[in-house]
Amino acid sequence: MIEPYSPPRKLSISQLSFIKIFSLIHRIIRGLANNILDKKYTKPREFSNAILRDYAPLFTGSIINVSGWKDSDLEGNTYRKYFSNAESYHISNAPVKSKGVGSLPGLEIEIDLTKPINSSLMHSFDIVCNHTTLEHVFDLNTAFKNLCDMAREVVILIVPTPRHIHFNAGYGDYNRLTPMGIMKYFEKNKFETLVIQSNEQQFSPIFCFAIAARKGSKYTKLIKKNLNFEMGGKLYGSRFNQAHIEKHVNL
Repeated sequence: MIEPYSPPRKLSISQLSFIKIFSLIHRIIRGLANNILDKKYTKPREFSNAILRDYAPLFTGSIINVSGWKDSDLEGNTYRKYFSNAESYHISNAPVKSKGVGSLPGLEIEIDLTKPINSSLMHSFDIVCNHTTLEHVFDLNTAFKNLCDMAREVVILIVPTPRHIHFNAGYGDYNRLTPMGIMKYFEKNKFETLVIQSNEQQFSPIFCFAIAARKGSKYTKLIKKNLNFEMGGKLYGSRFNQAHIEKHVNL
């Protein structure tokens, strides 16, 4: 019978005591931070909403918020308002009993990211936006391809990286993409990554924000290329090496 893993050497009582003390201090500091500090230091959605508000008005045409639930930004607004220059705006959700805006006929499109999309949805929206959904889809390849296939022009993506596990009876929690992983998936689907940014909130989970275009050259004057592969440096320390990055992705 295989025994559960244990450290290769026994720790002394004093070492165990220090570990418990530091763990307790860590929990107390994080608890205080989450209850006392301004949300901009503790909530990753503050970061993703702020950067999306900057970029969203740049885009025109038809926009879809894929798996957007009720389109809420959880700050009292809707993402529809971020895209102030959109000609049309749509919301999709998975075909399940629990609905986002689906109680109002005509407002919600049913799209199951776990299955290849219908041919009628291919290149059917100028801009595809997806916020913190891919971690809940087991077949990441299919889901990522679906987002790219729906977009005529641009995909805007927000994903959690290191974060607490979160799931319920309706959806699981399977994947965590790094900035490099996001860029590789866009490369695989013939998109050029224009923006990769991660928050550096010391007491917050980490969100990664990305924008990729089918034809990157079209957006040269509109969006300054900004690829930052640093992720969680303030939380975990930094081991970022630009030369190493260039070995794995096309910058």
